[in-house]
Amino acid sequence: MQVPLALIGSLSALVSWWFDGGRAWLVGGLLLLLVIPFTLVVILPTNKGLESQELDLGSEEADRLLRRWGRLHAVRSLLSGAAFLVFLISLTALR
Repeated sequence: MQVPLALIGSLSALVSWWFDGGRAWLVGGLLLLLVIPFTLVVILPTNKGLESQELDLGSEEADRLLRRWGRLHAVRSLLSGAAFLVFLISLTALR
């Protein structure tokens, strides 16, 4: 669900930048766009490891993967949060 939402948000921001010319829309859109490759390239292998039928849920490997997923998700959340702040600042600056 993260990828389609990031794609919609990024495209919306980039269209707004195209018509409005505000750099904040470009920066926010690119930050949000970074979520997509990060999710597909960095987080997806960890997800697959966690979803593996061979994974013993009580093992150290499961613990390691879950902790890794938490750190990676935090990075993804920071990217999305930074984009949101850029959008918010841009909108409040218009007033």
